[in-house]
Amino acid sequence: MRGRILIATLSTSLVALCAVGTIGCVNTGGIKPTSQLMAASSLDTGTTTRQALKDVPWPNSRWWQQWQDPQLDRLVEEAIGHQPSLRMAQARVELAQAQARIDGASLLPELDAQGNFGTERFARYTTPSPPGGYTVWNNGVNLGLSYELDLWGKNHAILHGALDEVRASAAEKQGVQLALETALVRTYVQLALQYALREDDQAIEAQTKQTRDIVAQRLHAGIGSELDLSEAQTQLSVATNQVEQANQQIQLLNDQLVALIGEGPGSGEAITRPQLKMDLPVTLPATLPADLVGHRPDIVAQRWRVESASKGIVAARANFYPDIDLLASASLAATVPFGGFFAFLNKAGAGHSLGTAIDLPLFDAGRRQGIYGVSVAQYDEAVEAYNASVITAMQQVADQVVSLRSLDVQQQNAELAAKSADDAYRLATRGYRSGITEFLQVLIDQASELHQHQQVEEIRAKRFEAWALLMQALGGGMESTTEKSYQLSATGGDKHAP
Repeated sequence: MRGRILIATLSTSLVALCAVGTIGCVNTGGIKPTSQLMAASSLDTGTTTRQALKDVPWPNSRWWQQWQDPQLDRLVEEAIGHQPSLRMAQARVELAQAQARIDGASLLPELDAQGNFGTERFARYTTPSPPGGYTVWNNGVNLGLSYELDLWGKNHAILHGALDEVRASAAEKQGVQLALETALVRTYVQLALQYALREDDQAIEAQTKQTRDIVAQRLHAGIGSELDLSEAQTQLSVATNQVEQANQQIQLLNDQLVALIGEGPGSGEAITRPQLKMDLPVTLPATLPADLVGHRPDIVAQRWRVESASKGIVAARANFYPDIDLLASASLAATVPFGGFFAFLNKAGAGHSLGTAIDLPLFDAGRRQGIYGVSVAQYDEAVEAYNASVITAMQQVADQVVSLRSLDVQQQNAELAAKSADDAYRLATRGYRSGITEFLQVLIDQASELHQHQQVEEIRAKRFEAWALLMQALGGGMESTTEKSYQLSATGGDKHAP
């Protein structure tokens, strides 16, 4: 009966204190979030992007395999398995998980045990005597239990915010992987370009040797000049040097590739000429831009940051209400003369306590309002960072669509120009051999031919790069996250906030 009366008294006291605390504690001062999440569908995608919207799927996680180059497939897979940057990103995910475990511990009771065992000598003149003049055992054990009543949802909000940080870190890891894949693919495209440019340089080198031989034959026949032969020899040296420069670039790009993979330069010696194939239409999923927010790792990460910041508002608001802890302890203790070491293991040495600890905020000089203002500002910042990510994402998609459409036209024109340059050089060489064309014209047409062929190769490489960047802009195969997972209340907290 006595225990029931005690419990009833405690309950009544708690209710009364909570009521007083709710009425009399410090308040938020009218601080509230001002930023709102942007709907991606509200952005005007532009005419060029709208024309590219088709009923096609989003990129898959192995988007580069559409280029049908087994060597590229192998290099990307090796990079995913060995690159230190990905392991760093995974470590950040594990760090966030560990923090969530720490924050989650506050939802459960905390139980501590302590013990002290030792001797103590009391001074002879200690009053009374004994214990004055005696050495005694001073032994004891104590068991303490505490539990914070999360009446206002603060600890739950902190835990959910930490879990949102875990999700954000996981999305950022996917972003790191996508950036690595894109960087490796773009470097591989540059390697393919250098091989193509070297092939053009080697063709020009062979042509220059042939031209020099023609000049030498004409000089030997008495119808040429030493100046023509000197110019031909100069052009041959320049062409040979360009081939060597292309070899240098190929070696440097090989080193870059193996660095992206996470291996040493020696591994690049096994890399052969890329065999990229691309005949892909410039099309976009019909659900763009609405579904873009669920496919871009950076946007998904920012959205989880918004969620985490909203939980921070809930936790900060709970600081304005009383903290109530349940406390309990049980102990065994004894101070007895020598020979009574185990005397504390006796019901006569037992003690216990049971009660509550209440922290009621009445006046704190604005500290809690400041903490709440920080959480609100962090929420607004997270929302605007998310909005900025959406805008940037749409710009990147539009930029690559515009680039791809323009590069298609540029490549067609460049190929026609290259064919015309081939014809002009062939006619100039034939005319010079027959003595009806000046050697200077041969050099001009030869330079034009090289330039046009390199233009074709450079535009082709730009098309490959633009397509890779488009795949990155579309999220690179990240699985869409449902909108339900991101719902926020109008106040910036969760719907169960007090």
